[in-house]
Amino acid sequence: MGKEIVTAAVSILLLAVAWTDFKTMEIPDILFISLGVCALASTWVFPEIPVSERFTGAVCVSAPMYLLCLFMKDAFGEGDILLLLIMGFYLGRKALLTGTFLGFFFGGMEACFLLSTRKVKFGEHAHMAFGPALCAGLFLAQFCSQELIGWYMSFFY
Repeated sequence: MGKEIVTAAVSILLLAVAWTDFKTMEIPDILFISLGVCALASTWVFPEIPVSERFTGAVCVSAPMYLLCLFMKDAFGEGDILLLLIMGFYLGRKALLTGTFLGFFFGGMEACFLLSTRKVKFGEHAHMAFGPALCAGLFLAQFCSQELIGWYMSFFY
């Protein structure tokens, strides 16, 4: 019962993050706090994810993104980095990497759409909310990361 409650809460919070970021290009602190509480609760309801895997997940994407932002202004928003840090602790390394890959894929699709509809011109410095794409990828990874990893690895066997 606890797994379903935490999973549902995280799903609803990801939807709220995506919607809010899409509308305002900002993610309120209360959503991060709520996701953080769910991530901490997940250590008890998902004991199969070791704490070492959770800490690795927390930093394996968020730290490189933060470092990139030090050298490239506005490469990513602070909210995107914090979202990946919290979700990395919640999901663990493998699922986070799957969700991040999917998020970048969905974000790339959005960028292609904006370019093809000429809402953004090629080479123009434009901002887009990356949170909705990340949330979509993380949501899918929450439910089927192992299946997606298995499917991807089947191309190499």
